[in-house]
Amino acid sequence: MSHVEVVTFKLAAGKSAQQLLNTEAAMQAFLTEQPGFLYRSLSCHEQGTDSEQWFDIIYWEDAQQAQAGGETLMASALGAELMSAIDPATCVVRHMPTLCEHMSCELAEQA
Repeated sequence: MSHVEVVTFKLAAGKSAQQLLNTEAAMQAFLTEQPGFLYRSLSCHEQGTDSEQWFDIIYWEDAQQAQAGGETLMASALGAELMSAIDPATCVVRHMPTLCEHMSCELAEQA
C-alpha cells in the first residue's frame, strides 16, 4: 500500500490563491523528480471566504520516500517560496498509510 501526506493550511495574510497556484508548474517538476512520488492534488474548501482552507494531498510509494520528499522540498528555494504563501499557524502536516485504494479503469490501465 502507498503512503499519503495531507497538508492543510490557510494562505498567509496578503497572499492570493493565484500566487500559490503560480508555483504549480515548479511543484509538479519538483515532485516528478522525487523517488516514490505517485500523485498529488491541491484543492481549496470555501475558496474566497474567511473559512478558506487548502488541502495538499500527495501519494508516495512509502513513508520513507514521503519523509525524504518533504525534507527535500523544505530545504529548496521552492519550499521557501511555498512557505511564504502559507500561514504557518494554520499549517498541519499528516502522514498515514493508505488502507485501501480505488481508481478509475483508465487510471488503473496507466498505472
